[in-house]
Amino acid sequence: MILPDVLNQQLTGDTSLLLTLRLPAGLFWFRGHFPTSPILPGVTQVNWVMIYAEEILGMKKAFAGMEVVKFQRPLLPEETVDLQIDWLKEKHRLVFRYSVGDAVASSGKITL
Repeated sequence: MILPDVLNQQLTGDTSLLLTLRLPAGLFWFRGHFPTSPILPGVTQVNWVMIYAEEILGMKKAFAGMEVVKFQRPLLPEETVDLQIDWLKEKHRLVFRYSVGDAVASSGKITL
């Protein structure tokens, strides 16, 4: 299994998306990262932002870089997380934030 379970999806206009995701322990990304204490890799979190922006927001733009990326809290197997994605068209940026409850787990800006 490559993608998490999408429990809820909310679109706000054409440029904002809020997803509630469940991270099953059987996700491919947890294997070997790390064997005794699995966490979701940061590169996977960024990749999911790109996937959902393309699939749901219709973004067909290429990745050009990242800015202000912060990984503040690990995302663990079986957690439920919220993923907020906002498309800033005039700046050619996707702004994202993963959170667990009120705690921000990671955030950043992807330039397209």
